[in-house]
Amino acid sequence: MLPRLTVITGLLLAAGPVFAQMAEGLDSADLTPSAPAAAAPAAPAKPAAAPATEAKEIEASRYAGDELPAYVRQLSARFSIRKRQTDPFGRFQDPNHVAPEPKITSKSPTQRFKPEPPMPFSEVVAGISVNGVMPGKQQFLIGNRMFRVSDVFSLRLPNGKQIGVKVLAVNSARIRFLNVSTNETADHILNMLPEGVKKGIGQITAPGVESDDSQAPVDIQPTVPLSTNP
Repeated sequence: MLPRLTVITGLLLAAGPVFAQMAEGLDSADLTPSAPAAAAPAAPAKPAAAPATEAKEIEASRYAGDELPAYVRQLSARFSIRKRQTDPFGRFQDPNHVAPEPKITSKSPTQRFKPEPPMPFSEVVAGISVNGVMPGKQQFLIGNRMFRVSDVFSLRLPNGKQIGVKVLAVNSARIRFLNVSTNETADHILNMLPEGVKKGIGQITAPGVESDDSQAPVDIQPTVPLSTNP
């Protein structure tokens, strides 16, 4: 048994260089599986250009450090007041600004108003509101005030003007007044009847009383209506 192992060991040792030459002759590059071709990397997208009108962001003032004057100039450049001609008070910011001369317009004729003609004294007297009259005593009432002949008092118009008047006469039909300033007279016509009632124009007789005139006709009331034909 030992001689056989010795023989096999010798054969293996003798065949080692042969196997090494055979391994060197083989090209292992063709046996290594090749990796799949990688896609070409896409070109990085360029950042979109910022619009020209977009202002550069200004950092906080705590990062200004020793460049504080430059920071203030950069910040103040954004103030909208730099693009305005006038300040908040309407004054021009340019110290060399010269205001345009005002245009002189032609003078328009002055409009003059004609004074309102005075109210006639008759209309003034007609506006007096008389509540009651006592012809026997020559007295009359205006509101709760009593006036009599020869009394002088003032009438105040809606525009504030006052007119002095004097009572000249009082009767059941009218009251006469005198304007103490112009000596003009006017009558206030009395109409003491309620609204819608008119003064009668015919003779009023009591039932059963006939006229004393012997030639006056006698009125009758027939029991049967008669024709109105003559």
